[in-house]
Amino acid sequence: MFRFIPDCRSGLAPAILILAATLGSALASAPITAEEQPATPLPIPRGALVDPDAVEMPTLAAGEPEAIVFDPGLAALGRATAASGAHLRARAPIPVDIIRKGFAARQSMTSAALDRSVGFKFGHDIFSLSTTLSDPAGIGATRDAELRWRLAQPVGAGKGFIWGLATGGGSSLYGDPEQIGEALIGYRQELFPHLILTSRLTMGGHYVFAPGDGLHTAMTPEMTLSVDLARLADLPWQTSFDVTLARKVPLVASDFETRGQAMLSLKYKWN
Repeated sequence: MFRFIPDCRSGLAPAILILAATLGSALASAPITAEEQPATPLPIPRGALVDPDAVEMPTLAAGEPEAIVFDPGLAALGRATAASGAHLRARAPIPVDIIRKGFAARQSMTSAALDRSVGFKFGHDIFSLSTTLSDPAGIGATRDAELRWRLAQPVGAGKGFIWGLATGGGSSLYGDPEQIGEALIGYRQELFPHLILTSRLTMGGHYVFAPGDGLHTAMTPEMTLSVDLARLADLPWQTSFDVTLARKVPLVASDFETRGQAMLSLKYKWN
């Protein structure tokens, strides 16, 4: 067996030290491969270390993206967003109403025949689309299918000056297509506690794409008295009574029309 034992007493000791220093500098200057590269630990957001019951809101710095990502108050911001219900309103379902007209609750042999229509209406206020199937009561009249749409600026519910704009149109299987337009201005004021008077002036018209028909326009002043019975009688549900009186004044190819309406509405929300 061969052994090599350096003799420190000889002149080999300085040579060994020089060789070790040379190999160490060469290894230090060599590049490190991807396999030998140590894994960099991921930063932990400070928001995860904060008490989730904290109520303070974060102060976000617009010029520092890292301050937004690692802000310790993000938990409070998330709870405030969830409490506002914005995530539920973003995916709110489209309201659908059933159209059912002309069906009497009880019919007899002497009851008058009624024009009937059934269908669906999608949407409210801003945009709506409806489709109906009608069955006229006249002898010899045929059933007809109709499609209508409406785009409107909803009238505000507050007091003071109110206004609204609307447009729409429709067409039926056996009828001519038409286009409608409407503009409304008015004023809503509180005469007495829980008694509101609404005065409105509506300018509307429609154009029928048919020879000999064309444009029809009219102006309709209208007044409505509304009583909030729920607040007046301290009821546990929303109750109101509305009385409306309107007079339609023709401008082009329309007829005079007087309209009166009384409506009692009840609304109860079950929690």
